[in-house]
Amino acid sequence: MLVLFAIGTSLITPLIPLYKQELGFGDTVVTLFLVCYVIALVPSMLTMGQLSDRIGRKRVLVIAIVVLSIAQIVLIATPPLWGILLARALQGAATGAFFGTCTAFLVEQTRPERRHAIAVFSSVSVRGGLALGPGLGGVFAQYLPRPLELPFWVHLVGLAAALGILRTLPETVVPTPKRPLTLALSVPPAERAVFWRVLVPSGMLFSLFDGVCLSIIPVFEVQDLGVDNYALVGAAGFLVLMSGAVSQVIFRSLPPTPAISWGLALACVSFVGVVIGAPLRSAPLVLVAVTFTGAACGLVFKGGIDLATRIAPPADRGKLISSYYVACYLGGFSIPLLVVGILADLIGRTQALAILVGAAALASVWTWAWGLRAIDRLTPH
Repeated sequence: MLVLFAIGTSLITPLIPLYKQELGFGDTVVTLFLVCYVIALVPSMLTMGQLSDRIGRKRVLVIAIVVLSIAQIVLIATPPLWGILLARALQGAATGAFFGTCTAFLVEQTRPERRHAIAVFSSVSVRGGLALGPGLGGVFAQYLPRPLELPFWVHLVGLAAALGILRTLPETVVPTPKRPLTLALSVPPAERAVFWRVLVPSGMLFSLFDGVCLSIIPVFEVQDLGVDNYALVGAAGFLVLMSGAVSQVIFRSLPPTPAISWGLALACVSFVGVVIGAPLRSAPLVLVAVTFTGAACGLVFKGGIDLATRIAPPADRGKLISSYYVACYLGGFSIPLLVVGILADLIGRTQALAILVGAAALASVWTWAWGLRAIDRLTPH
């Protein structure tokens, strides 16, 4: 169900150039496909996990599946632009409710000695499912009819099956007395220096690279490189996310500091391949560059999670990890991504992507030179 749900939220990635061609919007609007998703995802992530503690995991999972189904139905209706953005917001709200709750649901049904492995498997499943979405969406767009409708019809069938499976599983939470839900998110005082100097900038950078690859790069491939095979357009989103999942598995024993520092360096260097892919009109170069960028982003994310886990005492660990997730989503998928889209409209995509690489390199140097020093003053827990 985690893989299926993740697929449904990223199917739209290779279809963005089709929507752009049909509705005639600019690159700034392209970035809104992710911004609307995240604006709804973050408050849902902060509240629906709490709600599942009160009313039970299965009820929240059912709500999330129903909301995602409504979003897919809206997209099937081939709505105007505002309808597409509404559907993306619904997908974000459903995602925020589903991923954390489903992971907790899986862990609670697992023997204690296997819970860590299941939590890791869940994380890889989410990123792998998010990668499969663009890949499958591109295949639908290239080789099957009605590309703006059929992928979502097929996914609705899968969601119906998921509801059927969910009904057979036992609830793991006993409902508790009602308490108000809060959006409070705090960073423990002892970890604030590392949070603001390392976790926030590195999380913003890797998610910004991910966000650009999932929004602007599909349009870049079609309009700047002349790619007319939508399976290749979907391959960019597939490769950036799947390589990030694979790198986390391959380098799972790499300590946090080198994972973050090496990951940021590799992401900046690799993304140069995307920039020079335009004058060379080389789609293969862009796909290779996107793959290495995604692998680097996976290392940064893994390092961030490991770092948050190591430096925080058990009582503060959940707060710090939640804060890190929010920093990643809001930092990379909001204003910075919009700025890249606005620059692409004003001065051109290639120039905007070049500015992104330069700014990311400067921010990475700042993180290495100043931020990582804050880690030395902390005692691991």
